[in-house]
Amino acid sequence: MAIPITNKINRDIFMTTFIQLHLLTAYPAANLNRDDTGAPKTVVLGGATRLRISSQSLKRAWRTSELFEQALAGHIGIRTGRIAREAAQILVDSGIDAKKAVEYVKNIANCFGKVKEDKKPKEDLTNAETEQLVHISPAEFEAVKALARRLAEEKRPQQKRKRNCYVTIAWPSILPCLPDVSEEN
Repeated sequence: MAIPITNKINRDIFMTTFIQLHLLTAYPAANLNRDDTGAPKTVVLGGATRLRISSQSLKRAWRTSELFEQALAGHIGIRTGRIAREAAQILVDSGIDAKKAVEYVKNIANCFGKVKEDKKPKEDLTNAETEQLVHISPAEFEAVKALARRLAEEKRPQQKRKRNCYVTIAWPSILPCLPDVSEEN
């Protein structure tokens, strides 16, 4: 029976081939990956219990390898909740009071997540941190520092701007952690 051309085109467009590989790899005697109880992660494969290495463990090993650092030197981002704290520190170093510096950079911190609101912070700059960790590139981090230097020169807080919501459209799961975006928007 012949398949009509429209069905063949639709099949070619919407059907893709996936290849999933299950590999057995020999490692020297070591416990490369543990679960939350500290026991080695295992899987039964072919009737035998074998040690298992999670993809998370492999990705961390790749990220922390010297070869990775050499290949991507200067382009590796960082995970931090202290982006605005660094900006506030620049303001403090330029002579602005710590509490005022925190107020100056709150709008910067809001761009990266929900700002900590400790009533009695242990340190002056604690409220310039976000509750979530954020992945940021070196170029973005330098841009935040440059903005902080400009604010220090002008002795003024960062103006609040309308948020670009493309990110929230693409990843609606981050909506609850964005302080000025509600489900009605």
